[in-house]
Amino acid sequence: MTEPQIWQEICGIYGGLIEEFEPIVDGYIYLIGYDKLDIIGLFIIHPQDSDFMCHVQVLPEKRKEYSFEFGKEVIQWTWDNTDINKLIALIPEKFKNVISFAESQGFHITGKKDSDVMMKIER
Repeated sequence: MTEPQIWQEICGIYGGLIEEFEPIVDGYIYLIGYDKLDIIGLFIIHPQDSDFMCHVQVLPEKRKEYSFEFGKEVIQWTWDNTDINKLIALIPEKFKNVISFAESQGFHITGKKDSDVMMKIER
């Protein structure tokens, strides 16, 4: 999350300086994707009301080659290793590419909340 290009996009959500960022640990699942020893990206799942919210960040230089497979693998891992039956995502509508990516992973648009597109995928 603290890769500079990713941080620039999400700092409006988290605010603050990269150096001061501390991940939330309680109740959160962090899945890190690797290609050999190189990090591909990060998939985060956390409780949100009665649902589970997910966030995905793939390093810019890894997106073209790995993002689709990484997304599919972490979703399958979630179904295989947790009792979670549904994942939701809120994606700012300005990120059309991220919405398309989520759809390619099996997410469906369920509505809008402010300037975010609400999406979900179920087991």
